[in-house]
Amino acid sequence: MMCAKDILQCTLLIVSILIYSEAIDIPEKFQKSNHTNNWAVLVDTSRFWFNYRHVANVLSIYRSVKRLGIPDSQIILMISDDMACNPRNPRPATIFNNAHEQINVYGDDVEVDYRGYEVSVENFVRLLTGRVPPDTPRSKRLLTDEGSNILIYLTGHGGDGFLKFQDSEEITSQELADALEQMWQKRRYNEIFFIIDTCQASSMYEKFYSPNILATASSLVGEDSLSHHVDSAIGVYIIDRYTYYVLEFLENVHPNSKKSMSEFLAVCPKHACISTVGVRRDLFKRDPNKVPITDFFGSVRPVIITTDSIDIIDIPKRKNNVNTTQIPEKRAYLPQFPVHLIQNTV
Repeated sequence: MMCAKDILQCTLLIVSILIYSEAIDIPEKFQKSNHTNNWAVLVDTSRFWFNYRHVANVLSIYRSVKRLGIPDSQIILMISDDMACNPRNPRPATIFNNAHEQINVYGDDVEVDYRGYEVSVENFVRLLTGRVPPDTPRSKRLLTDEGSNILIYLTGHGGDGFLKFQDSEEITSQELADALEQMWQKRRYNEIFFIIDTCQASSMYEKFYSPNILATASSLVGEDSLSHHVDSAIGVYIIDRYTYYVLEFLENVHPNSKKSMSEFLAVCPKHACISTVGVRRDLFKRDPNKVPITDFFGSVRPVIITTDSIDIIDIPKRKNNVNTTQIPEKRAYLPQFPVHLIQNTV
């Protein structure tokens, strides 16, 4: 039986959802999508203190998607090195993405799902394809379905056709393309928006062949993806150029924003990024000009609006089952030395 507190919480939840749904006004020019939920897979693949900026990159995107409504239960965050606890960090338990220290992206509400050496090629591919061990906790599973829009963001060090994981292994563009095809065959996504911020980043989406994938990269083949600025207090670069301008754009996006994906794809022109941002649209069925940015960076909740009263039915109590089975006879261990088996010859 539900108590009065539970009924009050349910009522407040329904009211908040109704208010939220009425506040969002999607323009008619936007094409409709069949998706029902949004997920994000955010991965930093590098280690070592001088790669501080890569942790800041992924935590900046994490902060943005969480602010726009995607809950932690639908965000998979993979960080291979914990810069907040690094002994070289003069400000322990903090990570900043700007030298002015305006935003601590490593706040109290950061939930890291894969950390340290858990961030590997095997675990990343298993996560995408759903082929995880049976004892894997829910927080480490990508529980998507055919109605899911997935944002995949990768940052680290890469080259022509590969992305390094912790300087010890690498995933190739073909392996990544095959993993996404497995996802499509298993109906694990509706649409995917793929972002990668590495050197020669566009080479990682060249082998994609699965439908409904929109991809963008911070640099073309033969180009380096450059960092933005140094924090002299810690002596390392603090964020990459492409992610810096992406974050600047997302800071001006709100849950009922009318911005489109085409605006996002143009956030870092060459005079700002120095490298050339690559975009691949041929696998994506919809026109990016008609796709709201909240289709990937926001939260989608299926809502049924009704003015009718809702009756809360009491849950019937379970009947006590009478155990009619017979109690088995008690058994005891045989003596250590089976003297009862020795015949008495006296």
